[in-house]
Amino acid sequence: MIEGTFLRKEFEHYPDNKSVPVAKVLAIDIEKFRTFVGQTVYLGDHITVFSGRNGTMKTSLMGLIAHPFEGEGKDAFGKPLKTNLSEVFNLSKQFDINPYRYKLILETPSNELIGETVSIYYVEPPTDRHRVVVSGAEKGDGNFTFNTSFLNLKRLYPLVDTNAAPDADQHLSPQEQERLKRFYEKVFPSTSYGKFSAIHQRNVKTTYAPFGEDAKFDWNSISSGEDNLGAIFNRLLGFERAIVQKNAGNGILCIDEFDSSLHPVAQLRLFDYLYGWSKERKVQVVISTHSLHLIQHIYLKHKPNLDADRVIINFVSRAGAKEANFPILKTPTYHLAYKELTLEEPIDVAKARKIRVFCEDRYAIHFARSLVKSRKVLSLVEFHESFNPTSGTPGTSYTCLKTICVKYPILLENSLVVFDGDVETSITGKIKNKDSFVVLPDPNAAAIERRIIHFILSRENHDPFFSALGTEREAFLDRIAAYHIPLSPVDAILDETVVNIKKCKSWAESDANFTKYITYYVGTLTVAGAFQKEFLAKVNKLNAENGLPQVDI
Repeated sequence: MIEGTFLRKEFEHYPDNKSVPVAKVLAIDIEKFRTFVGQTVYLGDHITVFSGRNGTMKTSLMGLIAHPFEGEGKDAFGKPLKTNLSEVFNLSKQFDINPYRYKLILETPSNELIGETVSIYYVEPPTDRHRVVVSGAEKGDGNFTFNTSFLNLKRLYPLVDTNAAPDADQHLSPQEQERLKRFYEKVFPSTSYGKFSAIHQRNVKTTYAPFGEDAKFDWNSISSGEDNLGAIFNRLLGFERAIVQKNAGNGILCIDEFDSSLHPVAQLRLFDYLYGWSKERKVQVVISTHSLHLIQHIYLKHKPNLDADRVIINFVSRAGAKEANFPILKTPTYHLAYKELTLEEPIDVAKARKIRVFCEDRYAIHFARSLVKSRKVLSLVEFHESFNPTSGTPGTSYTCLKTICVKYPILLENSLVVFDGDVETSITGKIKNKDSFVVLPDPNAAAIERRIIHFILSRENHDPFFSALGTEREAFLDRIAAYHIPLSPVDAILDETVVNIKKCKSWAESDANFTKYITYYVGTLTVAGAFQKEFLAKVNKLNAENGLPQVDI
């Protein structure tokens, strides 16, 4: 979910939704739509890709993005760019009765974030249809002004099954004719393209085809791929002609079944062309595809764009879906994308949406990782020692972790906190969600720095620990004493009133091998298995809430 958004009404300079200039659509937060619950769909600055197996409602998700807008743009044949609701959603009067809600997240040219609720509900007879309502029914509510268009390539009528014919009344300017020619040459490289003619049958076919004395074949002999390319150019030209705001976004073009009738190489060329076009024209392009070849190309050739969210891939995963609430994974690894499209091991779905684990410092992280040990489990999480990695200050204080858990638990969504062993039970008792944290094990409720010093002082000279680390016991004692830490009685080290934890931490920071001591110490414990079991149970619970698969050790 995206935080920090405001209602349009909170901005006095926007009297209604229509007056809001839209720079781009950032996301939709789905409260409830069919089987989707609590899911977020993110949009790339230039291109958004939907992929996943059949029956995961990718087309419907694209419709949610494109529909809450109105625009005056028309395609090259004079037909409104906006697609009718019935052409995008096949909403059932039997099964789509309960209301659906999601939040549309927009950004203005002034970097204002506006989040407005969109409701879809059925109105009984005599109206007898579904309605899509943006914001509500008060003055100023309603659709935002933004050109959108939805094109499903697979559902276009094949040219041979229509009565379409060249349209002499439809003309392209010389510049538009040249752009159309270059568009075809980019996707289907050839030296044979000359002039193009509009091919039209009202409400059935709108495309372009080579025509005239320069053509090498008749217009009605073009392939379905070339036919689809003409249909795409028709929409591109409509957006280009409708551009009026140079400082704002210029719309959203959705292309469903993007790879339909296109050779794999042509898919890549078309994708790259649309990326450049989107960047130049400030029109966000949203596509759906099942093409592994195209997905591979995006990961390999557009990695900088993926990293910068200029391109975002949304994988709608069947793996681990709870009650068909398919997880929507934002730009997962290519390895996972491959497995999703080839129906292989689904555990990697959980790895793509890693659980964030916050610890006090790097030593707590090393202790926790050593206790968990299992690479399989560790692959599901990512450890952090700071809520603000750019601050330059390593670690997160116990006080900060405590405050967030007790007062601001919403900040820990999809996260787990690991407390040092010295956390007070009076503090953990105040945390309502007991599944949001774990405590590092210690028999005396001591922090790991204090425990390691006690562990060393408790060893005899001949203990294997010293030979394993290549350092004599006396050398350890000398370095510990240098930090004004008493060497006897040994249990005094466990008493905060005798030895302040800051001294223990300072000694730990001074020794480059401290993490090795932790690793050795964990190998002597009998409680590691219990911690591992608790840790995995809480990771699994978080994943289950997101519709992701459970993991066993």
